[in-house]
Amino acid sequence: MGKRTMAIALCILVALAAVPNAFAINCVQYVKASSEFNISGNAWLWWDHAAGIYGRGKTPREGSVLVFKRTNKMHSGHVALVSRVLDDRTLLIDHANWGSGRGEKGRVQRGVLAMDCSSRHDWSAVCVWNEKFEVYGRPYPTNGFIYPQD
Repeated sequence: MGKRTMAIALCILVALAAVPNAFAINCVQYVKASSEFNISGNAWLWWDHAAGIYGRGKTPREGSVLVFKRTNKMHSGHVALVSRVLDDRTLLIDHANWGSGRGEKGRVQRGVLAMDCSSRHDWSAVCVWNEKFEVYGRPYPTNGFIYPQD
């Protein structure tokens, strides 16, 4: 590689490193890139957009999408892929752009614990494990699960 090409590549890397979210990805982009789901819109719209195209329900299945409702803290809602069902109240999710701490926005996280913390045990509220503080976070309201097409 020539000196000029090397200098240009170095400048690009320095510029990208200076921008904290240069490689950031949001939850919708992550789920679409990591699955066969073809749903458009913000995360909170996925539940309604899936109607009549994909099966939906309250029971987690591997490969399904967990849809979080939008809240004051999550204006666009949130979606996550179910990577593994551990038991009837606990599963592992893969998702992106979760967290509010420095350097957490836009980051992809895999194998994150999520627990049904709803009072009726129907997955209408989910608590997500916070690795930094080693505790489950507060309950977030959910619509349920969108199932992949067979």
